[in-house]
Amino acid sequence: MAFNLEMRLARADEATRVMEILEDGKRSIARFGIEQWQHGYPDLAAVERDIAAGACYVAADDTDRPLGSLALLGGIDAEYCRAHVGWLTDNPIAGEAPYLAIHRCATAAEALGRGVMGFMFDQAEAIARDAGKQSIRIDTHPGNRAMRAFLAKQGYAELSAFELTQKGGTETDLTRIAYEKLV
Repeated sequence: MAFNLEMRLARADEATRVMEILEDGKRSIARFGIEQWQHGYPDLAAVERDIAAGACYVAADDTDRPLGSLALLGGIDAEYCRAHVGWLTDNPIAGEAPYLAIHRCATAAEALGRGVMGFMFDQAEAIARDAGKQSIRIDTHPGNRAMRAFLAKQGYAELSAFELTQKGGTETDLTRIAYEKLV
């Protein structure tokens, strides 16, 4: 890596920058000809909710400019709870979840290929371990070849396909592949 990175919580005044990074991610996904993230989601309101919840992290360079972003969420993920997936950890419907979930992750176009997302995932794993969690879960569209290859390289187990049940959302193709990594 040609620069130093720090992963930290995003500040409220960085919501627009985080959205710019996610827009770069949307453009990257579009090249695969799939519908994931192509109909308004994620949007600025989702970013602002993540920041307010203390779940939006950025990888910032030496100038403190965010170059990558991800939402690292605790609690029971309702979609993962409903999914008929052979998770590596317990899948409780109540109580404390033994995992953290990564959602809404992307790298700024100017930083692609520079290890930003790998750095962020490594840091997310450390956060999960420090929080006493057993794993990290994530999902992606079956056609998102770049993310699927990245997850395999990072040591995530590909588990199975499932259908999102999101009611009232903007996504049109709701098939996802579930992944999990023990930390």
